[in-house]
Amino acid sequence: MIPEERPIPNPLARAAFIVSLLGIPFFGLITGPVAVLLAATALSRMVSNPLLRGRGTAMAAIVIGLGAMILWTAILGLTFPHRDVPVLRQSERLTFPAGNFLDGAREPIRKALENNVFFHVTRKRWPAFLTIESISGSGVILGKQGKNYLILTNRHVVDPCFATSAYLYPVTSSSITAHFCDGTRGPAHVRWTGPGNADLALVTVGRGSESIPIPQLNAPHKTAIGDKVFTVGNPHDLTWSYHEGVISAIREATVGRDRLRIYQTQTPINEGNSGGGLYSEDGTLLGIVTWTRDKSQSEGIGFAIAYTSFLELLEVE
Repeated sequence: MIPEERPIPNPLARAAFIVSLLGIPFFGLITGPVAVLLAATALSRMVSNPLLRGRGTAMAAIVIGLGAMILWTAILGLTFPHRDVPVLRQSERLTFPAGNFLDGAREPIRKALENNVFFHVTRKRWPAFLTIESISGSGVILGKQGKNYLILTNRHVVDPCFATSAYLYPVTSSSITAHFCDGTRGPAHVRWTGPGNADLALVTVGRGSESIPIPQLNAPHKTAIGDKVFTVGNPHDLTWSYHEGVISAIREATVGRDRLRIYQTQTPINEGNSGGGLYSEDGTLLGIVTWTRDKSQSEGIGFAIAYTSFLELLEVE
């Protein structure tokens, strides 16, 4: 008489179940995939060997492992929020100016307002369901041909790969929309970024924008401490806003091998002003507003990279 063969417990199914349970109190993003892989291997072996048992244990390991991955993804998303990323915004809730907002504005201010661009940037990071960012910034039109535009702004406004160390998750995709003062808008693309960590970028809108020349300065504008200046930008989504102040100091910063001229100003600068223009009283573009000191510790300390430094960086390349 041939003895009846008894079912054999599948050790891989048991190991997968134990590993999946460990992922709940520990790091499920690592143990979860391991548990799923072990359970899948165990199931494949049970298909080829009917005497192996533990199908229910393997299936439970897969469910628990996937649950641990989702749980720890949510925990990390809540525990480590993005730094230096503005609050999420919806484009339909943005504040745009009245249709006749340019009426009565002095010519230098009018031109600066007309050359201001409002950028609405959407970035997706992994995992996308937890890390979709919608941010805004400013830009300055350097040239226009029909519906083609060449725009100068800050790199951190439009380049999702800039300063990635400030984020927990990598960028998977991004889209840039440029809004203009006449109410039109269009998709924008980064054409040039400053070398090294220079926080400058050229953005184009339209297929014919590559041929637009970059304006040069016939003679450098003589700027001194105490000179009156003004900024145009989109602080806190309050688009096409004008603020005035003075030059507080003229500084230099080393970025890689390059020396950048920096204007310090007490002109009000807030989130959303980045990439906007700093202008002299006669409307000459002096620089690109780039950053401000922490307002919880100081007030009226903002900085702009000089336009002359931008031109010098272009010549280097």
